[in-house]
Amino acid sequence: MAVGMVAMGTLVTSRIEKSVTTVKAASVAFSVNNFIAPHIQELASSEQLSLKKFEDLKHAIDHSGLLAQVTSFRIWRRGGFIVYSNEPHVSQQDFLESSGVSQAWSGAVQVQFDDDIPLIKVFAPVRDSATGSALAVVESHEHVSALDSELVASKWQIWLATALITLNMMGCLFVIVAHSGRIIDRQRLALVERVSQLSEILQQNRLLQGRIERAARKTTEDNERLLRRMGYDLHDGVAQLVSLALLRLDKVKGSPQERDNLHKIHKALSDALGDIRNICKGLLLPEVRSMTLKEALMFMIRTHERRTGTTIECTIAELPDQAPEFVKIALCRFIQEALNNAFKHAGGQGQRIDIAWNGAQIMVEVADRGPGIDDIDRCMRGPGLGLASLRDRIESIGGDVTMNSASNAGTRITASLPLVMEISDAA
Repeated sequence: MAVGMVAMGTLVTSRIEKSVTTVKAASVAFSVNNFIAPHIQELASSEQLSLKKFEDLKHAIDHSGLLAQVTSFRIWRRGGFIVYSNEPHVSQQDFLESSGVSQAWSGAVQVQFDDDIPLIKVFAPVRDSATGSALAVVESHEHVSALDSELVASKWQIWLATALITLNMMGCLFVIVAHSGRIIDRQRLALVERVSQLSEILQQNRLLQGRIERAARKTTEDNERLLRRMGYDLHDGVAQLVSLALLRLDKVKGSPQERDNLHKIHKALSDALGDIRNICKGLLLPEVRSMTLKEALMFMIRTHERRTGTTIECTIAELPDQAPEFVKIALCRFIQEALNNAFKHAGGQGQRIDIAWNGAQIMVEVADRGPGIDDIDRCMRGPGLGLASLRDRIESIGGDVTMNSASNAGTRITASLPLVMEISDAA
C-alpha cells in the first residue's frame, strides 16, 4: 500500500503539473485573444502596424496587466520580425525565430520550460478574424516562482489526501485482519482442543482394541482347551462305553431272529463309534506349544493326507521358530477347515498350500482345482462351524480371510495374520 501510495501521488502530481501548465497556456491565449488580437488585425494586409494601432496596442497591453506577470513580451510576425516588445532593444527588429515560435504558427499554443533561469515560455498564435489563419505569435516569458508555489501547494494537498486515504485503508485492513486473527485464534484453540479430544479417544480406542485382541486370543486358547477336553471326554467316555457295549453284544447268544437284531445293533454301534472317533480327531489338535510354527502346520497337512488318502502340494517359506500359541492354533484350524472344505467340494483335486512370511505378516493360501463355489458370500457368512467361524476366529485376533472362487476354476482361500518376529529367530 505504501508503494501504491507513492505511485499514485507521483502520477497525480505529474498530472497536476501538466494541467497547471495547460491552464496557464490557455490563460495566456485567452488574454492574447481578448486584449491583443483586435489591435493587430492590420498585419493581415500590412507588414507593420500604423502609428495609431501601435499606440492602441501599447495602451491595451499596459492596462491588461499582462506585463505585471511576465518578464518578456514579444509579438512576432512571419519572417522573424518583432512587431512589439516590452524590451525596446528588440522591438521593431528582425530575429531568427525560435522553435517555439515556429511550432506556434501551426495554430496550437506551445509551452516550454527553461530550467536554467527558470522560466516558462508560452507561444500563443493570434488568428486572423477573417480567415482564421495564424496572423502573429505572442511570446511571453514568466518566472515560475508563483507557478511553483501553486504547484507545491497542489502537491502537498494531493500527497496529504493520498496519505490520509491510504492510512484510512490501512486502518480498515488492520481492523479486518485483527478481527480475522482473533477468529483464527479461537478456531485454532477449538481445533487444538478437538484434536486433543480425538487423540484421547484414539488412545482409548487403541487400549480397547488391545483389550479386545487379548480377550480374543484368550478366547481362542480357551476354546481350544474346551474342544480338546470335549474330544478327550468323547474318546474316554462315550467311545469307551460304545466299545464296551459292542464287546457285550459279541457274547450274547440267542435265536436267529435275535441274532439278526443284535447284528443290526452291533453295526449301528460300530458306525456310531467310527463317527465319535472321527469327531475326536477333528476336535483334538497336537500339542502345538512344544512344536515350531512350521512343524505344527506340516503336522496338520500330513494328518489330512493320511485321513483322506490325498496328496497336497506345499510351498513353505522361511518361518520363525517361535510364534504365539494363539497364532499356531488359529493357522492350524484354518488349514484343517480349508483342507476339509477342499476335500468336500473338490474331492481333493489339485490341493495346494502356499505359506509365506514377510517379517510383518504370515499368509496361508489353500487352493484346489475343483468345481468352485457359486455363492461365496453365503459360504463365508453362513451359519455353522465352517469357514464362517474360521473367518471370525482369524479376524478377532487382527487377521483377515479372503475367498476367491469361480465355476470350474477352483477355490482359493487366504488367511493373513500379523506376526512380527526377529528374522534371526526364524527356522
